[in-house]
Amino acid sequence: MKAKKVSNEEVAETLARANEEAAIREKHGYKERSRQLRKTAEKWNFGKGVRAKAVIDAQTYFRHEQQSPGCMSDPGYTKEFLRDNPETRL
Repeated sequence: MKAKKVSNEEVAETLARANEEAAIREKHGYKERSRQLRKTAEKWNFGKGVRAKAVIDAQTYFRHEQQSPGCMSDPGYTKEFLRDNPETRL
């Protein structure tokens, strides 16, 4: 049985669709994950003179980076992220 040839565009569309579906699944548990992480982080001691601003779980961080590469290192984007996601702030 011969394998069907697949164009680069079809591969790109399939990957984009899979990526979007993965983001939807990740977003589903986001709020509860963030609340639990914040609750745990409130007990952490970072040392004298250090105060954490926010905690972001790895899944959320990487989803944002995957959807918009470099976004989490942009001060404007992180400011908006913290404004729109109060559950991450400490």
